[in-house]
Amino acid sequence: MLSRQHFSSSMASMSYFKANQYFVQQTAEAIAAVVEFEVAIIDNNLEVIAGTGCYKDQIGTVYGEGSITSRLLRMGGYCILENAPLVSAICRNCSFRQKCTLTGGLTFSIPLEEKVIGTISLYAFTESQRQNLLLNQDKLLSFLNKIALLMSSKIHESEMNGLLTLMTNQLGAVMDSIVEGIIAVDKEGIVNQINKAAEKLLFVRASQILGVPLNELFPGLAIPKVLELGQPYVEQEILYKSREQNLQFIGTMTPIKLEGKIAGMVISLRSVRDVRKLAGRLIREERKYTLDGILGTSESITELKHKMQLVAATDSTVLITGESGTGKELFARAIHGESYRKNGPFIAINCGAIPDALLESELFGYEEGAFTGAVRGGKPGKFELADRGTLFLDEIGDMPLPLQVKLLRVLQELKIERIGGVKPTWVDVRIIAATNRNLEEMITRGEFRSDLFYRLSVIPFNIPPLRERKEDLTLLLYHFLDKYNLILNKHVTGLSPSVQEKMLAYPWPGNVRELENAVEYAINVAAGNYIEESCIPFRVREYFTKNTGSFADDDISTINELEKKAIMAALRKFGTTGPAKEKAAQSLGMSRSTFYRKIKELGLMEEFESVMTQDSWR
Repeated sequence: MLSRQHFSSSMASMSYFKANQYFVQQTAEAIAAVVEFEVAIIDNNLEVIAGTGCYKDQIGTVYGEGSITSRLLRMGGYCILENAPLVSAICRNCSFRQKCTLTGGLTFSIPLEEKVIGTISLYAFTESQRQNLLLNQDKLLSFLNKIALLMSSKIHESEMNGLLTLMTNQLGAVMDSIVEGIIAVDKEGIVNQINKAAEKLLFVRASQILGVPLNELFPGLAIPKVLELGQPYVEQEILYKSREQNLQFIGTMTPIKLEGKIAGMVISLRSVRDVRKLAGRLIREERKYTLDGILGTSESITELKHKMQLVAATDSTVLITGESGTGKELFARAIHGESYRKNGPFIAINCGAIPDALLESELFGYEEGAFTGAVRGGKPGKFELADRGTLFLDEIGDMPLPLQVKLLRVLQELKIERIGGVKPTWVDVRIIAATNRNLEEMITRGEFRSDLFYRLSVIPFNIPPLRERKEDLTLLLYHFLDKYNLILNKHVTGLSPSVQEKMLAYPWPGNVRELENAVEYAINVAAGNYIEESCIPFRVREYFTKNTGSFADDDISTINELEKKAIMAALRKFGTTGPAKEKAAQSLGMSRSTFYRKIKELGLMEEFESVMTQDSWR
């Protein structure tokens, strides 16, 4: 990543780290064991003094004048590298950016009196490390700040033993500020340090665990493997029994090496419950919107996704119609995600949720002083914010008539004018509109402009309601079952036969949104491994109470028939190899384990092989 350039001793100024290089290296290794990122410490001569991982091999390497450290030596403070160097503007002038393999990093200046004597950095080399770094950047910056202050106040001391003792105390204080449980042991496997978070997770006091062999706390843990072979134990399940309560953790054990020998190890613990909550939040907030990611194998949905795939690459205006809850915004985001604009913004505005008097300023923005209460400097509207991206106009049928005229002009001229503005602004925006209302009927009643309708509906799509694609219902049911099991830390494995019948027969007027809410409710109140009738939301049960005998078994397929049909279609499409089955499971919204269990329960492999043999003879 860095080319070696030995810095001329005649040009180098005094390094505050060289005399204490051994201590600085031990500090870097201790930090890396706690935070699980690579660490680099660079002095005021831009020389790598200490490091872990690839930086340990590059001790003595010198950065160029365009590096982040060079910048912080002049300015102080800290720097956050959110993206890879080739993308980040911070690294524009660095001579090593073409070879650098970083994905992100945090660099903190180390001050001494009124000058900066070096920097300490945490670096990420994978996307998951980068996400973790950015997610916890405030805590990590606080961590680096404390370490930097400690190093700057003690780096000039000659007595290494005293400095190491002070450093250990400070490091212990920092450890107590970390959310994860941290336990340190010596080379014999005896606990010698534990932070406050670990005390809470294990329901113990430090005095009860210090001096105790680690294998007594966690029987069956691979302690010899770490202490004898120096092999880390990464992201594994760890079981712990406390007060007759069985606890589950996700743990990582990292060996600590001094002069090439194992001196102990550090264990970080996270409760499985916290991990599940984080996973659930990521599922909710960080979904990747693609057409392939939209669940559904019914003919209508498959054809709809195929047509959307074809038009996604164009800039033509799209109008999506469908009942409430069918996922119109999800499809709009998927079209954007499949388009060449996917790296641009996706800006959504609900035309029915904003008062008429404010909607115009929200769409087109306003200049300073345009009206009473206008903020200083003015405010850009959604059109400007969506420049080079996509603007999603949800509930377009609720837009007032006067504003429809202005919107039509913008669509025709591709330029907007802020309220109170005197000159137009050109915008490069693709429009996707959506509504659950019948715009053609509104035109006959004079509630919607026909010219705007024809301008918006260049490419119309209608999303069928859930009751018209019952074959997708099973896929969605089990997808939401897996999703909320993970989020709520439940272990509901299925539905009782009567619940399955009712879920398939219910018309779902609220469509996919109502179905998801119903499954979330049912898993919340389920006491066992199956969803019983008592777990069904009241409105669903009330429907069957009012319509007793109104549906016959002949009107619907059994859940097994629907499952067989969906799984067979996926196997035909992707094949029967291991990777192919995994893709098939993803397309159906099932976990891999659920998919394999369904194949076995329904005896589908024999049937599939028979069908494939027949097809090969045709």
